[in-house]
Amino acid sequence: MTIYKIIDEFSRDTGKKIGQIKEIDYRICDFSGRRLDEFHGYPITYTVYYNDIDPCFGDQEAERWLYDWNENSDVYLDPYELFGQQDYNFGTNDDGSELYAELLKEAAKENFEIVSLDHLLRWSRGRMLERLVKEKKIEIEKLFY
Repeated sequence: MTIYKIIDEFSRDTGKKIGQIKEIDYRICDFSGRRLDEFHGYPITYTVYYNDIDPCFGDQEAERWLYDWNENSDVYLDPYELFGQQDYNFGTNDDGSELYAELLKEAAKENFEIVSLDHLLRWSRGRMLERLVKEKKIEIEKLFY
């Protein structure tokens, strides 16, 4: 998942600050939530493109926690922003092996019925986000562009 940062924007003509913009800061693993870079957890990316079909973000098992969050929090988490990012990034273990096997074991442990690959990827992102948001390990505003 892509994490953003806010940077100052300056005029090319005057050099004066004219505002702020968001840009990509880094990516995190959609399973573990760990920061990914080329030297640690080198990412393997799956691209899921829904081709303008509404996949009902927020209705899947691992995304339903968003309803409770949005009812009880001052900060609204938009499921389309969180799950609409088409790149799903998964890190690797220190030995270079993928986390995909661990993802499947975790899904089996929770008796999650895998209907399709995108269903599994969304489940993984939902569980990871729920953990990071509730444990306050990520600043919510960094999740949105």
